[in-house]
Amino acid sequence: MNQRHNLQNNYDSVAEEYAKEYSDELAKKPFDRKMLELVIEKVGGRGVICDMGCGPGQIARYLHDRGAEVCGIDLSLAMIEQARLLHPDIPFHQGDMLNLSNVADNSFGGIAAFYSMIHIPRDLVTKALQELKRVLRPGGELLLTFHLGQEIVHRDDWWGKQVSLDFIFFETDEMKDFLESANFELREVIERRPYPAEVEYQSRRAYIFATKR
Repeated sequence: MNQRHNLQNNYDSVAEEYAKEYSDELAKKPFDRKMLELVIEKVGGRGVICDMGCGPGQIARYLHDRGAEVCGIDLSLAMIEQARLLHPDIPFHQGDMLNLSNVADNSFGGIAAFYSMIHIPRDLVTKALQELKRVLRPGGELLLTFHLGQEIVHRDDWWGKQVSLDFIFFETDEMKDFLESANFELREVIERRPYPAEVEYQSRRAYIFATKR
């Protein structure tokens, strides 16, 4: 898993800058807030909602502040440290969504996976989704968001730090096929245009709600 180790190191190196840039991003994204509120509604009292690929924990914070029981998981230990510093009342843990070895089967009522697939190569996407399904309770809800397209955007520099990161875009039908291969039941599929450039990267976005059968 050298590729995953490299990914962890890249995010460790920019965790502090990332937290400063993105911790309040939801304030500028009303549609994303609505999607998270819908997750809370769908999960109901079924259990904990996990912010998967949580970064500095802004998704978990929003869910928590609206009454949901939440936790966060991220590959980057430095990101987890930022999340714990910013949100000491929320549990955050290091983990790899390809192998959530410290998470038992049927642990979560819901998962909010905001752009957490963007570093998963296409040949491993179904495996990652199967692992998410494993840790969801039966009937549990998954909200999966991603950049729409076919390109892979490479970055060598991030906030003046040397990195090597590939950001993978997916087509909606392609991701639906991956979810069905992982035996999820598709619920809703929503696409949107990007917010202005000062708010976010200029890519179209997709939001898919799916349920563990």
